[in-house]
Amino acid sequence: MDSAVAEPAAALPGLWDSGWRARVPALQHRDFRILWLGMFFSSATMMFQFYAQGWFILGLTSSAALLGFLGVTRGTGMLIFGLYGGALADRMDRRMLLIVTQSAALVTYAVLSALIIADRIALIPAFALIFVAASVESVDAPARQALIPHLVPREHLPNAVALFIAAQVSAYAFLPPLAGVAIDLVGSGGAFASSLIGHAVVVGALLIMKTRAQIAPRPESVPASVARGIRYAAGQPNVLWVLLFGFFVGTLGFPIISTLAPFWMHNELGLGPVGWTFMGWIWGLGTLVSTVYLSTHNVTKRLGPLVLVSAAGFGLTLVVFGLTRFLPLAAAMWCLNGTFYTANMISSTSLLQVLVANAYMGRVMSLRLISSALNQIAAAPLGALGDAFGMGRMVPGAAGLLAALVIVIPLLLRGARDLQAPATTAEADPAAAGGQ
Repeated sequence: MDSAVAEPAAALPGLWDSGWRARVPALQHRDFRILWLGMFFSSATMMFQFYAQGWFILGLTSSAALLGFLGVTRGTGMLIFGLYGGALADRMDRRMLLIVTQSAALVTYAVLSALIIADRIALIPAFALIFVAASVESVDAPARQALIPHLVPREHLPNAVALFIAAQVSAYAFLPPLAGVAIDLVGSGGAFASSLIGHAVVVGALLIMKTRAQIAPRPESVPASVARGIRYAAGQPNVLWVLLFGFFVGTLGFPIISTLAPFWMHNELGLGPVGWTFMGWIWGLGTLVSTVYLSTHNVTKRLGPLVLVSAAGFGLTLVVFGLTRFLPLAAAMWCLNGTFYTANMISSTSLLQVLVANAYMGRVMSLRLISSALNQIAAAPLGALGDAFGMGRMVPGAAGLLAALVIVIPLLLRGARDLQAPATTAEADPAAAGGQ
């Protein structure tokens, strides 16, 4: 651990040594449990925000390209502020930084909800508020990931990451149908307003935590800190490969899931908001498989192969999904797609947590966020290709290219397939001891 990191409180003797508790050792630490429960509840309410946002924008435009611009809006905010957010996470109290960002997101989404309910917002102001929210979240995300090493000891990091991501994505397994019903009953604005509870709960969880996640003070400027973080990542080949494969998964696949799905479900499969959200529930059932298994099994020694296999599976299931209009087969592929995507998220994030020194965690996670920003921006060109050549051609084409890249590159380059953490992990890095 970094010398500035407070040691997690010890667990009750013997309580976590056997039974189901032994499979989730990260939960023995009080502050991690508090944050994990807060994130779990927040993710449940975020389902309403996610579906309301897409359906609201779809109601204002019938163009896949303009719907894709929703991703550009979110991605631009993340791209501009992502690296800055990572630098802040590596020079501030990460807990306090999260309190500020969650509070700012609460205010931003409250304004957007009120304007939608009052029917006083058009496309451009809506995009502007979504841009502000994405900018805030670009600071929140790396700070949230960088906080985890303060809450659990190093040997529990993979389990903590798996549980943390499980809290974020498991709501997909239960809440999407309710989000669709809420949109039908109270409209996009009402569904949006419901999501505000989640931000309030996370702020409350952060306030009652005892951990003070202070980082050793640094005399350098924020731009210099950002540059140092980039140099650190550039000198870690395994880190670069994990980031690159994450970029492939996101740029060529995830925009179809996160941004263009309303267009596909409505125009290609003939589904309304409730049908679309039921498909979201099916995707969520797939995420549940990954989250339960990876949260209760020690896969630390298999993280590298799991990154590659899950990325390939994500691409291949999306290919089949894009080629069929037979709803049962589409639903089956959608479910498997959720399984592979979640496995990829958990394995790649866990591997980065093991590989990266804590002193650089915020900045490396912000590089991952930059990749996510480009993934969001990719929704616009993918949507434009869908308008020009048909979504039925674009989806399997983009997914096929993704699958080819994540299969062929590791076959050709040994370094790309040998992603496992070395026996001496990031803590041995001299920078972690003070040369940050």
